[in-house]
Amino acid sequence: MSGHGFPPKPNRRRRNKPIRGDYQSTDVSGWQHGEIPEAPDGLMPASVLAWDTWMRAWWAAHWTPADLPALRQLIRLYDQVERSEFQRAGELRLSMDNYGITPKGQQDRRWVRPTEESTPSQPQRSPASADLYAHLKVVGD
Repeated sequence: MSGHGFPPKPNRRRRNKPIRGDYQSTDVSGWQHGEIPEAPDGLMPASVLAWDTWMRAWWAAHWTPADLPALRQLIRLYDQVERSEFQRAGELRLSMDNYGITPKGQQDRRWVRPTEESTPSQPQRSPASADLYAHLKVVGD
């Protein structure tokens, strides 16, 4: 039989880099919505320490009170892994990524650790987005 089928698809390749948005930094660290919430009851001391550490860490400045229910579930999951329930370790890692606790999660959210040089009025921008529209000009109406 002769080759009477569809021609092969051309090689498709993305020609531009996807832009994920500007990096966000704050000039403060820790929970910014009043007193640090109490850790859920029944946690191991190591888990209570983790809760306190997370709530005082720089990335907690990005959390809102709406995040608390999920953060409470996350610390319970952390507690289970601390109790050697390692079948939950993958779920824990993903959840920690979702709340910016891990370096990967911070990068995914475009959060950067505050520095002395950074101010909240001048967020750090990614190099790709800094000159994204520099080549464009405004046209008259």
